[in-house]
Amino acid sequence: MRRFLPVLGIAIALLAGAGLRLIWPCDIEYKADEAWTFQHSHDSALPWLGMQSSVDIPNPGMSLWVFMLLQRVSGAEDPPALARAIQLVNIAALILLTGFALWCVPYGERESWLWAAALVAVNPLAVLFHRKIWPPCVLPLLTLAMLYGWWYRQRRGPAFLWGLVGICLGQIHMAGFFFAAGFALWAILFDRPWHQRVAWRAWLLGSFLGALPMLPWLIHLVTHPSAHPANPYRWVHACELKFWIRWFTESFGFGTDYTFGPYFRDFLRYPLLAGRPTYLVAMLHCFLATVALLIMFRAFVLLWRQRERWCEFWIGHGSASAFTQNAALWGFGLLLTVSSFSIHRHYMIVLFPLEFLWVARLTLASDSATPRSLRFSRVVLLFLCLSQFLLSANMLAYIHLRQNFAGTEYGVPYGAQCVAR
Repeated sequence: MRRFLPVLGIAIALLAGAGLRLIWPCDIEYKADEAWTFQHSHDSALPWLGMQSSVDIPNPGMSLWVFMLLQRVSGAEDPPALARAIQLVNIAALILLTGFALWCVPYGERESWLWAAALVAVNPLAVLFHRKIWPPCVLPLLTLAMLYGWWYRQRRGPAFLWGLVGICLGQIHMAGFFFAAGFALWAILFDRPWHQRVAWRAWLLGSFLGALPMLPWLIHLVTHPSAHPANPYRWVHACELKFWIRWFTESFGFGTDYTFGPYFRDFLRYPLLAGRPTYLVAMLHCFLATVALLIMFRAFVLLWRQRERWCEFWIGHGSASAFTQNAALWGFGLLLTVSSFSIHRHYMIVLFPLEFLWVARLTLASDSATPRSLRFSRVVLLFLCLSQFLLSANMLAYIHLRQNFAGTEYGVPYGAQCVAR
């Protein structure tokens, strides 16, 4: 019976994640960006330029092509139908992530990846972004394809895939360029001997072919420079360390304050029972904060006891999972930070599922490795999953009940806009 418990557990997590992504299809976000993307997903010709960005330059055309493809495949005639296609793609990413963990990851490292799949399935911000008509929200499946290519990067075929998909990630959303570059930089610096452990020619060929569709976009940038004034204080963003703050808080289930803005305090009172607040959401936040501090304290103690191996821990030598995780945590994180861009929450979507792999590996880490300590770590991860599921469910229920978040990041859901019209 015990051998089937992990299978049952991951199946329940995937079903819960699918339900959270598919429920209440008309409650999706629908503001200017989503409306523009839906309207242009019906275009008959492939455009070379996408939606205008906040810095007054257009995105590459591929940022729209993916939605045109989804619209053709799904036959979506209204925004909820197109959002449903995106939700199904992200559910497929969860299923394929589980398959990657089972068939590609070595047995000794597999459990961390399965817990990562369970956590990302029920995480509130992951659920929120996996329901949305927005370019970053289609990245998880492509990120997983790039990770597969990276995982077997010593072979020409996977290295080609890594290069091809990596450059395409950036054409869908700018953070993808930094993500792919961070992995390449990490391999060059630390995957020694780098010229033998990576099929670099295949990677370069994939990157070159992947870059061809964005040539018209590059030409446009040269011939039509942005009139947006440069911010002389952009360097301040590099001092904010937002990447690592987001990495830590979002992976433990925090971030719904970003969604609800001034309504967040009201959300903390939910769910209501006979019209009276239960404050379950507030208690869940307190519990998650306590668990996060406990995990970080245990990890700090472990690192201190093994401080002679700090270099190995920071780089990730000796573990393919650690090396991959750290390529994102430090390679991608440092590149994005020193760029001095303001790092928004949706930049983190491309990390699927590496933030959560970090949480799982930290929780399972132990210098004693006794059955008792392993059972304790699994119980902690189980409660993390349950707490984040309850938080996600309450988040969606709150959106469904309130139906109006005007002036916030979420705005007014699509269904409520239809009723108002």
